[in-house]
Amino acid sequence: MAEDHTGINMRMRALLNMWHGHLAHAPQEHLPAGRHGLAPGNSRSKGNSNHGQDAHATKGRLTCGVLLALLLSLIVAMAGCKRPISAVDDPRAAAVDEQVREKWGKGLAELETVKLVAIAAHNDDITNEFEWAFTLWHAVEFGQKVDIEWLDVGGGGSAIEQFIRNSYENSKTGGIDVDIVWGGGDILFHGLADDGMLTKLDLSDDVRAALSADFGGLARIDPDSRWVGTAISGFGFIYNSRRLGELGIDAPRKWEDLGAPNMFSQLCLADPTQSSSALAAYEMIVQSGDDWPDGWAKLMGILSNASRIVDNASHAANAPVEGTAVVATAIDFYGINRVAEHPDVLAFVLPAEQTAFTPDPIGILRNPPNAELAQHFVDFVMSPQGQAMLALAPGSEDGPIRHLLGRRPIRHDVYSTYADTLPENVDNPYEGGADMTLDMEIRYVRQAVLGWLVKAAAVDNYDGMRAAKQELIDTGFEPDRLAEFNRLPDNVLTVEQIRQAGQMLRGDEKLANELRAGWREFFREKYQRVAQ
Repeated sequence: MAEDHTGINMRMRALLNMWHGHLAHAPQEHLPAGRHGLAPGNSRSKGNSNHGQDAHATKGRLTCGVLLALLLSLIVAMAGCKRPISAVDDPRAAAVDEQVREKWGKGLAELETVKLVAIAAHNDDITNEFEWAFTLWHAVEFGQKVDIEWLDVGGGGSAIEQFIRNSYENSKTGGIDVDIVWGGGDILFHGLADDGMLTKLDLSDDVRAALSADFGGLARIDPDSRWVGTAISGFGFIYNSRRLGELGIDAPRKWEDLGAPNMFSQLCLADPTQSSSALAAYEMIVQSGDDWPDGWAKLMGILSNASRIVDNASHAANAPVEGTAVVATAIDFYGINRVAEHPDVLAFVLPAEQTAFTPDPIGILRNPPNAELAQHFVDFVMSPQGQAMLALAPGSEDGPIRHLLGRRPIRHDVYSTYADTLPENVDNPYEGGADMTLDMEIRYVRQAVLGWLVKAAAVDNYDGMRAAKQELIDTGFEPDRLAEFNRLPDNVLTVEQIRQAGQMLRGDEKLANELRAGWREFFREKYQRVAQ
């Protein structure tokens, strides 16, 4: 191999930074029209046109195209450098080889290999396990092995959305040479579907019967079948029980426990403009309040207890493991997997009646290179075998080979079929119904706004927020001082105001920047008054 994976990854990260930087400063007229929480510099602005701007736009489009081409070439190189699971690792390969010979007249190694290109908001454990299991299944069912090229676009749901939108914006063919998008949260898929970037799926009656149409206020299948949930995810927090004992702090059970004064400087949280799972967790916290101001106050109590705020939810979830923080908010499979690795030190909590289980979908992108193969992959992921892989222990029948994946399958029937072999920490979320029913209308309205409010309040004004919280603790949370600390900006008090703010954030970049700057100044001044 000419270059190792680390070197390629460093080059790709550098190019991704150039890509994002170019988009942030590119002529606004050629940026894609994002709808659902895009990163800065990714929303279309009509602007006024003149000759100088046209020339600048042409240059911008050329630069954008060159960067995109370089990125894709490095992504391909990365795909070629990974070491997926192989027959050497899997004792089931021999049985599959026998089935293939009987059905197709040749051995597994002799079958032709077809290629699938996918973007996934999943770790290597999940992608490697599913690639190998799918190629075995596909060899038996269709007489072909499959090589999956997993494109790393530099992040989770937000980065995936940005990459897909930018790629379609610069496409001359109507496609982007990618078949599948998998994971990143349902908000991502609602946006892609609404903007015509997904293809209708051919879902079997068996799959539809195994999924509830709605659970906790959340759809499991798109009404037009453009995406389907593959797993369900709850949001809670992971904590280091040993450190809590040393500090004399009771184990937290509810979101509000994380906002208590004795939790000051004990939390590690993630920036919701960089992490879709962090944003989902913060929405759960807000909706667990009596109303929007009460939910925001609860969230502020938690944010202001952070010892640090990182740009990645996985990094935040590692903090209790590493001992750099006592508690971190986390999506359930982060918590499940980390507790499985350190059961004597860690615990994970889904706060009762304060979290909902959201679907993590899969979809086929518009004009895919191999639509039939893409549908086969969706079929496998949604099959009982594919669903069982998400939860079963490594080495068990129908389970993964090397790694516990720690996901909750979305199919109801998997929990009964595999009841005797499911790990104890993968419980059935459908027993007893949903813990919490989300207000979906306000969730979608607020999604584009909440992340930027949190960034202005807690990330951009971190030191001021912490100083204000310390003063609150020192003064016994005087009512007037506390009310000022929790006060929202005047332009996001009502649903209609939030909707208008979301439209501004997704619209003209100049207006969006002014809105974000106004929020930063609002929180800066407010914290100064509280800390006086």
